[in-house]
Formats: sequence, structure tokens, C-alpha cells
Amino acid sequence: MSRLLVYDTSNFMDFPIGGQLTSIGNFLRFLCGEYPARAEKIMLVGVTLDAGEVGRVKKLHLYGADINFLPVAAAERDLGNTTKSLRLRFAKGLLKYGKLLRIRKKDCNYIHTPEAYGVVKLLCMGAHCVIFSHGSYFNMERGFRFFKKNVLVKKGFVAYLKWILRDADCILLLDQDSLRDYRPYNPNLVQVGNSIVCPDIPGGRHELRHGKIREILFVGRLSKDKRVEPIIQAVLGMDGRASVCGSGEAEESAETEEERFIHLTVVGDGEEYRNLIRYEGERVHFTGAVPPEEVKRYMRQADLLVMNSAFEGVPMTILEAISHALPVVSTNVGGIGEVLHFGQDSEETDGTAEGIRAAVRRIGDAYGTYSRNAYDNSKAYDYRTVNRKVYQMLCNYWREG
Repeated sequence: MSRLLVYDTSNFMDFPIGGQLTSIGNFLRFLCGEYPARAEKIMLVGVTLDAGEVGRVKKLHLYGADINFLPVAAAERDLGNTTKSLRLRFAKGLLKYGKLLRIRKKDCNYIHTPEAYGVVKLLCMGAHCVIFSHGSYFNMERGFRFFKKNVLVKKGFVAYLKWILRDADCILLLDQDSLRDYRPYNPNLVQVGNSIVCPDIPGGRHELRHGKIREILFVGRLSKDKRVEPIIQAVLGMDGRASVCGSGEAEESAETEEERFIHLTVVGDGEEYRNLIRYEGERVHFTGAVPPEEVKRYMRQADLLVMNSAFEGVPMTILEAISHALPVVSTNVGGIGEVLHFGQDSEETDGTAEGIRAAVRRIGDAYGTYSRNAYDNSKAYDYRTVNRKVYQMLCNYWREG
């Protein structure tokens, strides 16, 4: 039987917190539950927070199965203060320890992080490679944190990404934008979407504990493209303080008495943490990175999720929020508009503080309807439904016998 080798810059358990890790975890949950015998033929290739584990195969107990795991690089837990590219460290580590994998042509390489692709092909030229693209690769250049001023590196990376798209056996993707971007490079594209484990919500809606929206939540990486600051300004503006509009001019909000009590919880870590932490106070609280179970706890305590990204794929955070019957305020970028139904389970914002405040008010006027619609919508993304399709596609290259 061939093996399935899964590559990601994560430890496949709790680092780094985010939608990509949740997506991979849901696939493993499905596989271990539906096809436990095949879990024995999986090798996870990722990173570790313990430098002593690098280059050593170990077992991870996940979803009732013991799965082989090779960490090829050590990661820093504090993503806000990391000084080196984890992608580059992962690629170098895979090059150094990749021989331990003994990749064969009959194996299927399931790649969630593009820097793994070139090394895999170097280790086994005829290797089968299936990519899961968690957002359009062509947005990655805009999200560069390292090598920003090195034009040659940026152009070379874009050329590398285009080669990957042309060469891959199959590309699984989330949204129509990626489908459009990739179509000139590869005909074997399959839109599968992200998946969630839907909790059982009594009554199919979230009950406001105070009869009004009180708890607003943001979950995600604290990077510039997530545009968290306008969310904070929207909340602070609700208590009459000056906030900053999209134009950069100060304004006074026309807040209602109820809005004075709205609180924002920011869950996540990243390079913008040090710039944003100055807003910590009675109205805004930062948790830092927390384990997935803690994220779910914050979801249960919240009344509303706000996302304000400049670009996205299909954010797992939004799917998790609607599965907890939380209405969403979000920009309409990437695949978000393919998941949410603005005006029914969510409201669109233009990304400004005032736009966010206005969207929160619209939801507050008919909260019960928005909440019920959100929960109903989430059922379409159940992890078993989505990952059955993923599994069937992988079986074209991950064959038994």
C-alpha cells in the first residue's frame, strides 16, 4: 500500500492556531473515524516547538489513532516576535531530513505549504503531489513579512509558485477566486471548501445573555492584512471616544446607550501584536494564541464575530463562528461571499470603523434571525461531507495494494 505524506508548517496539534491547522485536523478526524486502517499509512511532516525533536520520527495520538510524525524544523511559539521565516526553516529542514521519509513514486504527497513542493520533487522526481491551497497563492506576495525589499526573491518566489501550479497532479482549493487564478496553469482543479465539526446548539440559535449584543470576537493571525485596528476602533468608538475613519480623520460616533457596554476579545498572535496591545483595557482584551478548545470556548461566550481582512480564502474562523450560531460582520473578499449570505446570516463592511459599527447595528436589530440563519448555513460544511470528497480525490494517487 502506498503512503500518504502530509506536509504543513504546523505540529498538527495546536500550533499555529488558525484555520489551516483546523482544516487538516478535520481531514485526519474524518480519516481516522471512517478508514482507521489507512491511518497506519500516514506520515505527517511538520514543525515542533521542542528543538530536541527535530529530525526524529515520533507518534502522535490523534483522533484515536497513532500517526507517524517527522518534525523537520523548530518553530518559535511567539509569532509576534519571530525573526526568521518559518517557511524557509521548514524548507531547509525538509531538505536536511527528507531522506528519512524514503519517498517513493507510488506514495501520495499531500502538500499544504508550497515550500515543501520543490524539496519533495528533489527527493523523488516522479513523486505524486496533490496541493491543498488554503487561499490563492497569488496573495502570498502581498503578505510577505520577510524579504520585502528583495525584488529578486519576491519575483523568484512568484515564478516558483507558478511552476508548482503547472506541475501538480491535482490542486484542491477553497474558492472561486483561486479557481480563476489557477485555471491558466492546471486543468485538474477541484473546489472542496473548508470543513467544520458542527456542535449541537439547542434551539438552533445563540441566545443573547443581556438581550443585546455585548461580546464581539475576532479570531485570527494578527497580521496587517487582517486589519484588526479598525475593529478595535469601532468598539472604542461605541463609548464616545474619538476613532479613526477610513480617511484617517477623527470622528465622534453616535453611539447608543447599549453600545457603551460592548466588549471586544481579540484571539490570536502575530507580528502586529505589539502594535495593537496598546489598546488593551476595559473594552478590549487580548488573549494571545490559545489552543483550539479555548477558541471554541470564546465562540460560545461571544455574540458576534468580526473579520476585516484585505484578502482571504475561505476563513475557517467564519465557518466555526456560524456553527456556533454567531452572526458575522466581514469584508467581502476571497471566498467569504461564497460562504456567507450577507443580509441573512451576516453583514458586509467596507473595512472602516464606521462601516463595522453600522453592520453591528443592523445585525442587532434582528439578531435572532441572523443567528438562526448562521447555524442553518453551517450544516453545509460538516467535516464528513467535505472530507469525503477530499478523500476520494486523494485516492486517485493514494492507492491500496
